[in-house]
Amino acid sequence: MAHLDVRVFIRATPERVWEVIADIPGQADWMVDVRRLEVTSEQHSGAGTVVKVTSELFGLPLVHDTMRITSWQPPHRFDVEHSGGVTGTGAFVIESAPGGCIFTWVEDFRPPLGPLGELGFALLVGPHMQRVFGRSLDNLRRLAEEG
Repeated sequence: MAHLDVRVFIRATPERVWEVIADIPGQADWMVDVRRLEVTSEQHSGAGTVVKVTSELFGLPLVHDTMRITSWQPPHRFDVEHSGGVTGTGAFVIESAPGGCIFTWVEDFRPPLGPLGELGFALLVGPHMQRVFGRSLDNLRRLAEEG
């Protein structure tokens, strides 16, 4: 199982950060690796929402993911279940902190190719994704603080 946990302090209220992340189509504006994001369910936010995403890996549109929002707890957390090219779970968590809040992005998933995929994740993909997610959270921070 692969695990990513990336955090950023944001000088904004949890409500303001929630406003940015709860705009599901707008996530493509701050996630640097997203090539295509489409809400495919009738509802566009909340538990039960389904989203199809094509993301870059090393600059190529290699990751085709379907996510279903499984938990929606404004303004603190939402969770997703990944299916498609990647299986696992993810969460966005917002915790109040003096002067703002801490935003955490957690992903737990099974890389393809079994043990070979696990090794590739540990050596190459994981560190790359950590940097990409960090850049995305810098974008999120800027959007939330400017709003």
